[in-house]
Amino acid sequence: MRARRSPSPPRDVEGAAQRRARRKYPLGETCSKLPHRRGSQPIVDARWAGKEVTSRERNMPTEAGRPTMTADAQGNTGDFASSDADPVLSLVCTTVGRPEALRWLAASVAASEMAERVEFVLVDQSVDQSCTEVIRAMNLPGPVHVTTSGRGASAGRNAGTPLATAPILGYPDDNCWYPPQTLRAVVETLAEHPELSGVGGIQITADGRPSMLRWRDRPDVITRRNFMHTSICSTVFLRRTALPSAAPFDEWIGTGSPGRRGAGEESDLLLRIIAAGHTLGYRPELKIYQDDHRDEPTEAFIEKMHKYGVGNGHLWRRHRLAPHRLAYYSARKLVGAGLHTVRREPVLARADLAYLSGQLRGWLGTES
Repeated sequence: MRARRSPSPPRDVEGAAQRRARRKYPLGETCSKLPHRRGSQPIVDARWAGKEVTSRERNMPTEAGRPTMTADAQGNTGDFASSDADPVLSLVCTTVGRPEALRWLAASVAASEMAERVEFVLVDQSVDQSCTEVIRAMNLPGPVHVTTSGRGASAGRNAGTPLATAPILGYPDDNCWYPPQTLRAVVETLAEHPELSGVGGIQITADGRPSMLRWRDRPDVITRRNFMHTSICSTVFLRRTALPSAAPFDEWIGTGSPGRRGAGEESDLLLRIIAAGHTLGYRPELKIYQDDHRDEPTEAFIEKMHKYGVGNGHLWRRHRLAPHRLAYYSARKLVGAGLHTVRREPVLARADLAYLSGQLRGWLGTES
């Protein structure tokens, strides 16, 4: 009996369902309705059955009887109030050795318009657990989980996801931060558009410049063709029902992962979610702040870009994305290297070339 062949990934074209969604759900103005899904349970797959997840306090430890939620926070629930104040959004953040950056992120969560309804899951991979102490001291308004894991951003997110209880999940980098209205707008957008399985925003620097990507300036649907201009990990928020498992990230891809594939873990997840038939929206009005790593490059940046290139090339090969699109992005990167050379920016020029070298190796599967 002949073995059945596994189905090929979808072609690099926009599907009919996504075209219909683009017309029907243009991501217009938000509303005040909220998805109250009481008693929702995390997705659990076979890998997590019976596995103990090390977790510390769900809520912050109190100091001298001080409650976790302050009186000011309790009086600021507004339209998000409910009888049991279930979290509506969980943020799963993996960090290692960057307590000051994490403090900035946590402060922005605490200052959000719906802070008491945001659950914060910290995966502290630091040897001294210094980032855990930051979160303990800040006493965030919403519930908190703390755990640890092996190294790697994907491993950390996989360890933190089963601890999240809200129907919507985000995966912020530890050095990003939010404007006060962003998290509330995410929840309202997904309430207004129930057929969307997730929504992404735009990442900008503190002074308003695009950060890391060439972002689209109009609402759209995230597709196999445009994901390079509409998504990065910190800007995407997903419904729990869209996740393929309780450990949704490939731990062989991403920052800190084994091998050379230093980026692309969130794109890999999004492409798998899209292939499963889900629709993901893109709304540039949702803003997330993060500095652009190209603003102050060092020699270490060159090696980092090589690993990023390997990850992107692997992504193209794994999902059988259009080769002509990869050639287009490669040509732009090559032109960029030339411009940096003319401008006497040698580190950036070498970084672009290192990215191209890594991308080719990742696409050919010769990165090991």
